[in-house]
Amino acid sequence: MCPFYLAYESRYFADAGFDVELVKDIGMAQSIPLLAGGRLDAGFTGFGPSIVNAVSRGARLRLVAGREVLSPSCGTAGTIFGSRKAFPDGLRTMRQLRGARLGINSTTPQTEFYLDLLLQHERMSQNDLVVRKMPTTERLAALRAGALEAFLSTEADLNPELRQLGLVAGPTVASLLPGFQYSYIVFGRTLLEGAVNAGARFLRAYFRGANDFLLGKTPRFLDDYCNQNGLDAKLLRATCRATFERDGSIHLADLRRYAQWLAAKGLCPADVDAAAIVDTRFLDAARTMK
Repeated sequence: MCPFYLAYESRYFADAGFDVELVKDIGMAQSIPLLAGGRLDAGFTGFGPSIVNAVSRGARLRLVAGREVLSPSCGTAGTIFGSRKAFPDGLRTMRQLRGARLGINSTTPQTEFYLDLLLQHERMSQNDLVVRKMPTTERLAALRAGALEAFLSTEADLNPELRQLGLVAGPTVASLLPGFQYSYIVFGRTLLEGAVNAGARFLRAYFRGANDFLLGKTPRFLDDYCNQNGLDAKLLRATCRATFERDGSIHLADLRRYAQWLAAKGLCPADVDAAAIVDTRFLDAARTMK
């Protein structure tokens, strides 16, 4: 969220005419009806069955810009992490995980999608592991307690803390799908049905912050976040930032690939057209603004 907070703290949203009210700690499933009903105007979220199914039922929300991608050079989303005790010589292939207990996020199917990609690459399946679904906050504790040998990360900010956490990094989806887009900006009914110029100004303000962040600026938010969570702010500031989109282009091929997987799992209709979930009017207009 650093690019957003950089835009917020730099008053880019205010300069664009917005008095932004932050609504925090709302999951994707909770935010969908609020966006569709006009109680939230914009959301920063991943892509999952709740969005696909809501749009299929006629809900007024759309993906309007891409936000984050998998990068082989940095970030840890889609990366397997093992305990140093279980893998003292490193964790190089999925074959080392045969019979191991692996934790994945219990609140989103995205981690299961990543896991299937990693396993299929080595001609394995989930039957070769003991997969345990649990909240993100419990996985590290379970690893330390010996209840897991490894977990699959959906986070993008673990790299600087690996040594302190006693983890070893293993296979990553970023090596299989470099540049795969996994998070977006979503507009709800109010912005979708309003003047295109308003939504375009919002996106332009956000991407001013994103570009500042990619150039090395850091919001105060990061220091506050580190203080609240006992993290090293200096280490996090030095982390590679190549996981953020610079201009918001949406990768339709990535959306289609994930939507097909969701449909194969029975989580959304098989005939969903990924393009129907996207509205590019606002991003197109933002690019023409001076």
